[in-house]
Amino acid sequence: MGDRFDRLGVRHANVEALLRRPGIGHNNGPVFDMSWGAWVWRRAAAKAWKTPSPEVAKMRLKRAERLGLTYKELTSVLMNTGSNLGAAVMPLSLAARVRRGPKGEIIVEPRNSIAALVGKFGGRLFLLGDIDAVPALTDAERAEFLAVLNRAFDGKVEAIGWGHDGAAVRTMLKSNAVPHQEAFLVGAGVGHQVLGDEAGLPFVKDIDSWFA
Repeated sequence: MGDRFDRLGVRHANVEALLRRPGIGHNNGPVFDMSWGAWVWRRAAAKAWKTPSPEVAKMRLKRAERLGLTYKELTSVLMNTGSNLGAAVMPLSLAARVRRGPKGEIIVEPRNSIAALVGKFGGRLFLLGDIDAVPALTDAERAEFLAVLNRAFDGKVEAIGWGHDGAAVRTMLKSNAVPHQEAFLVGAGVGHQVLGDEAGLPFVKDIDSWFA
């Protein structure tokens, strides 16, 4: 009787799919064989990465250099969203240390070489100020904070938003008429990757490779 027992019949409907799911590193494309699906996949990939005209390639390369990105990173976002990157969002806690001086004044100290990197940036720069990382500010101090911040960053920061999550990033960009598809996040670590994903930004650039 044992050989008549349908062992497959008692499996959940999703078991076979789970057993055959691709492993780590798989990009969910078809198997690269001679099947129709594989041929269509290769043809689409080749068309997407077809070398553009010299004028277009040169324009993209210049834009990528201004933003501190690679040509491939810029082009990948363009293919995925149809939008050109032109703005960057950076957490204030990554860019600078904010503290009070001996007379209670707000002092902004850029971190290490961040100011030099910001100086190279040729796009629109926005900082997200985590309220917990900034000394308690009065309404007057908050109104003047951007000016104080820009004294440390040579006027490169267009605006600052307040919050700590993706919704705060979206609100800041929207209030400055920047589509979120045209902005990327400069960050460090998994936490900032999650922040960029929550905000729906198409790309997160690691600070260690920014303008590398």
